[in-house]
Amino acid sequence: MYKNGFLKVMTATPKIIAGDIKNNEQEILNVLNNTDASVVVFPELTLTGYTTSDLFYQERTLDEALDSLRLILKNNKHEGIAAIGIPLDIKGGLFNVAAIIQKNEVLGIVPKYFLPNNQEFQEKRWFLSGHEANFNVVKLFGKEVPFGSIIFIEEEKKVAIGVEICQDLWSIKTPADDLAMAGANIILNLSASTELINKDSIRRHAVLDHSRKQMAAYLYTTTGMFESSSEALFSSHKMIASLGEMVSESESVSFEADELIADINVTMINYRRRQDSNYRESIFKNEIKYHEVNFTLKENNNFYFSNKVNQKPFVPEKKELEKTYNILTASLIKKLSTLPVDSRKIILGLSGGLDSAHALIIAYNAFKMMNLPLADLYAVILPAHASTSKSMLDAEELAKGLGLEPLVINIEESVNKHLKEINHDTKDVTFENAQARMRTLVLMDLANKYKGIVLGTGDLSEIALGFMTYNGDQMSMYGINSGLPKTLIQALITYYSNNKYKHIKDVLTRIVEKKISPELLDGQESEAMIGTYLINDFIMHYHLNSGLDEPKLIWLVEKVFTLSNSEATTYVNRFIKRFYSQQFKRTTMPEGPKLFDLSLSPRISYRMPSDIVRK
Repeated sequence: MYKNGFLKVMTATPKIIAGDIKNNEQEILNVLNNTDASVVVFPELTLTGYTTSDLFYQERTLDEALDSLRLILKNNKHEGIAAIGIPLDIKGGLFNVAAIIQKNEVLGIVPKYFLPNNQEFQEKRWFLSGHEANFNVVKLFGKEVPFGSIIFIEEEKKVAIGVEICQDLWSIKTPADDLAMAGANIILNLSASTELINKDSIRRHAVLDHSRKQMAAYLYTTTGMFESSSEALFSSHKMIASLGEMVSESESVSFEADELIADINVTMINYRRRQDSNYRESIFKNEIKYHEVNFTLKENNNFYFSNKVNQKPFVPEKKELEKTYNILTASLIKKLSTLPVDSRKIILGLSGGLDSAHALIIAYNAFKMMNLPLADLYAVILPAHASTSKSMLDAEELAKGLGLEPLVINIEESVNKHLKEINHDTKDVTFENAQARMRTLVLMDLANKYKGIVLGTGDLSEIALGFMTYNGDQMSMYGINSGLPKTLIQALITYYSNNKYKHIKDVLTRIVEKKISPELLDGQESEAMIGTYLINDFIMHYHLNSGLDEPKLIWLVEKVFTLSNSEATTYVNRFIKRFYSQQFKRTTMPEGPKLFDLSLSPRISYRMPSDIVRK
């Protein structure tokens, strides 16, 4: 299945019996005829079994393998691509190859290039390396079939498949390195790997690193315990990785035939490659001449995701939350340490909301680690017209819970006086922004008074949406939250409340659970105006980090959040409109720590003119 840049793939470990080719044929057909994955990878020497040993010399073994491959082609109902391992006799020379098939056609034959010949592996006893082949076409079933260095291309859908076999992955310079430089964005590996203590970890790191450096998806399968002997246990380890991250993974030891299915975001791979200068500089330096074989994939309107799509792509595992806390603290310590000793003071506007609560916790931790006096950490509460008593009490309780004495300055009178001076009496955007700018004015003046810096509290989600006041809360000397999406800030505060800051758990819990509001108008709720941050952060990730355009985003949001097409369209169009119209606010952003590949800093990450027009 394929839809909107998402490709369903499978790595399979059928119940292979070494030497029982008829059984293996039926096992392969059973998998192919009962899957809707567009790409299926079988283990090395699937048809004969890897441990057939000297039976590879026998004509009967080789002929039966070819007969079974012919029958698979005849009875194959699967419409996608499949890679099947088979021994192939060419003029008396044996090659360990992958036959790449689609329906009733062999698209190409890829040989194994690096043959292990030590310990339990003695492949040079039987096989020749692909490097020994001085031909690039073989005759199979009466047709000429490409052999050797091949890339299988679905041009319209921008899918390009390359193939490795087992040891190829472990060599110093792998075939996949060259394949990736030649444009392959999905690498298949047919393996027969034994299981040893800690080998699953080594294997996992190898697959992850290949998918990272090749900027591709890497699909790995192995032959399973069915090949095992009394002295060597073969692994069932299956992995599907993409861009250095594990998409799906099986157990390394299993007593059953099984399959691993996942969905690969091909659009994201291609988008990241276009962004990466090292990849771009490598693609035309490949000296290997590849045979390009074309194939087609159907677009499936009934596409479904085999693995649940993470609705919070920015929120990492628990252990990474601790690392995030440490990175942020270290970033602020670095900023403070560059200031004169008598200027290592922070002025922070504390609203009782998520962002300012998080900024205060990081500032508090930085002060503790630097042994700075907490008296130099100024938590300033600035109530105005729409500030609720609950928020003010939460802000005060949070500050005091950290051992700080908050400074309360009511700005309502100052705002009213200013609005009267400019002859404005309507509670509109001018009224709202006047409050935000008055708060910033007070904080900046306090920074001058106490010889410190204003610590900004705005987060990455608000920055992306432009949901901030220009020359108001948009401005500070350092934006500690500027690399953090709202969903991650919620997760971090929850983590703090259950771990390092249990003594203020109650107030942190209230802050996380209450409705998000800038409190500039009575009853104001942020998500009523711009939609939930959960969905906005999801769109931000898939648009800015994965390169999905509007039609793909709408389809994905509709699928993942079970929304109507109209609802998903509203979300996506609103985000896109706000993002591209608010660049002018981002061009003057203060510095702040980068936490993800995605950053909207106009200096080191995201560059776009502020007068861009996107229709």
